[in-house]
Amino acid sequence: MSTFRGMGSVCAALFLNVAVSGPIMAEDMTGLFHLSLDDLMAMEVDIASNQKATLRQQPGTVTLLSSSYIEQSGARYLSDLLRQVPGFWVGTDTIGTFSVSFRGIWGMEAKILLSIDGVEQNELAFGSLVLGNRYPVANIRSVEIIRGPGSARYGGQAALAVIRVTTKGQQGEGGEVHLSTDLGKGGNHHGLLALSYANNLPVGNDSLHFGMSASIGQGDYSDKHWQALDGYRFSLKDNSNAKPVNLNMNLQYQGWRAILQYDRFEQQDRLLFGDSGLFFSPNLRYTRANELSFEHLAVSLDKKWQANDRLSWEAAVSHVSQRPWNSRGQYGHNLRRELSRTRADISALYQFSEFSSLLLGGSAYRETARVTESYLFDAASRFGGHADSDNTNLAVFAQYQQDLGWAVLTLAGRYEDDDAVGDKFVPRLALTRHWQKWHAKLVYNEAFKSPQFDTLASAANAGNAIYKTESTRAWELEAGYQVDQNLALTTNLFWMKVSDYIGFDPQTASNTTLGDIATYGVETQAQWQSEHIALTLSHSYFRLGHNNITDIGVDRDEDAVLGIPEQMFKLNLSYFINRQSSFNLSAQQVAGRYACAEDSNFICGQPKKMNPESLVDVFYQYNPGRWSLSVGVNNLLDEEQYWLQPYRGGQSPIRGQGRRVMLDISYRF
Repeated sequence: MSTFRGMGSVCAALFLNVAVSGPIMAEDMTGLFHLSLDDLMAMEVDIASNQKATLRQQPGTVTLLSSSYIEQSGARYLSDLLRQVPGFWVGTDTIGTFSVSFRGIWGMEAKILLSIDGVEQNELAFGSLVLGNRYPVANIRSVEIIRGPGSARYGGQAALAVIRVTTKGQQGEGGEVHLSTDLGKGGNHHGLLALSYANNLPVGNDSLHFGMSASIGQGDYSDKHWQALDGYRFSLKDNSNAKPVNLNMNLQYQGWRAILQYDRFEQQDRLLFGDSGLFFSPNLRYTRANELSFEHLAVSLDKKWQANDRLSWEAAVSHVSQRPWNSRGQYGHNLRRELSRTRADISALYQFSEFSSLLLGGSAYRETARVTESYLFDAASRFGGHADSDNTNLAVFAQYQQDLGWAVLTLAGRYEDDDAVGDKFVPRLALTRHWQKWHAKLVYNEAFKSPQFDTLASAANAGNAIYKTESTRAWELEAGYQVDQNLALTTNLFWMKVSDYIGFDPQTASNTTLGDIATYGVETQAQWQSEHIALTLSHSYFRLGHNNITDIGVDRDEDAVLGIPEQMFKLNLSYFINRQSSFNLSAQQVAGRYACAEDSNFICGQPKKMNPESLVDVFYQYNPGRWSLSVGVNNLLDEEQYWLQPYRGGQSPIRGQGRRVMLDISYRF
């Protein structure tokens, strides 16, 4: 641990920069030789601002992962990409599912918002962000991330961060077929087939854009043995097959856009809640894997108008139908639920002058939930004595930006009224300054988590009813400096407090309001861009400022929480040998974490301090034209990797993959 603290002291003294690569399509590797760091830093997004602006001008800490960065990252799925971003790390939740933490706080349930092509993806039962071998990067064009609360603009599932994904079918022309296959040291195999296509068809004096992306995959998420808290063990090979199926289609014409999305994620499970079936009739160990599935179907229609030089409008309607956490398994362990949300959004942007603008918006949605079968609870009385429930949510928000000369002021606020948990107002304030090679930001955010149907039902049925939202307050101070045409540095200091934290109570095996937790720390990052080298190096570090939640704390280390590394080093390096080939390296090292590893009562016992972990991936890419070939090794050092549960939920560590060979082949047409 002393080694980590020493390295942390050095890294914390640096100013390091936001991870971003240039807007290069995968088929144009040669473009990387011509982009300067100035070009990369000039890329614009609008995830936090009223209008498109550079990352240094965004009123928040924003990361952009462009198509070229994704191409060089070696990532297979979205969770692999997020693991490379400062502040994020991957862990496990319940029933063998996976998600991410951020800045020391577990983000699985309604705390981190994911949207794909403008449609929210979090499941509607608990608001969970279920990742793992899901959302393949082969179909992703770019990822924009607000590394900090986003509720003022994005609502009650953006308490910690916002992730906005754009798929390849949304822009451009042409298509790509992508095949990836991995062979693990333990003999397990993983495969993925992906297709993307986009084209602009002339219609009169205008054009109709059609785009799509689709993928199908399969493969065990681990080839190792798993050991329960009471010592029971079995192999995850042939017991952890993950099968993602994904389709995104869109039509765009004269400002109109129609979207159809279908996502089905199915995964084998023999872990259940860490007990392998012992707590549920007939109280026997599983001898075969159950099937857990998440299904998401969405349709969306939106329209943009440019009323005049100063005023623009956007309106959207959408309907989402989901079947999350459904299972069919051994001993009649079956669960069936259906949820839906119908939503309308409208926003207007008014440009008062070159120096000031106002963004106004509102949303309304009605959502429903129904349980038809369950082995965990009485389906007929799940929601206040009924098998179904509904909820209505109304919200308005505003964001004003004004260039004061010495800084740009951003003032924002959101008022939201939810039938289930009442009303809430959250403000946002940011001061940003960009001059010559320097930039600085001061940001204050308030945010909240709106608990979903099953979170509320779980708490109420256990006698721990939840009556209000979870609240977050956060301060951020960022400073950055572009040293020269090759090197840029940034550091971000943060403090974040979550009050009335909603989480799992192991004593009642239900959700409830647990207490308060605060974290503070630093995220530093450096980027080097030259003719032959693209390098991003980052360090993330957090400490606990306050924690009275025993279910996530560690008695013998008051600065630690279960399952989440307090210190992380991350490296991405691409060396372009020539205009057709490159060598790429991705590496992450995390400090030792505490894990629930042994307890015959399936709660936790005394947490165990795990060893530090290093994950190194290397691969070589050859891109002579339309064809592209990539071959490499994942987990080159063959180190023990663990996914840990960041609370006392009965789940022991899940061992990740050993060393495996990766092969990717793609053809562009």
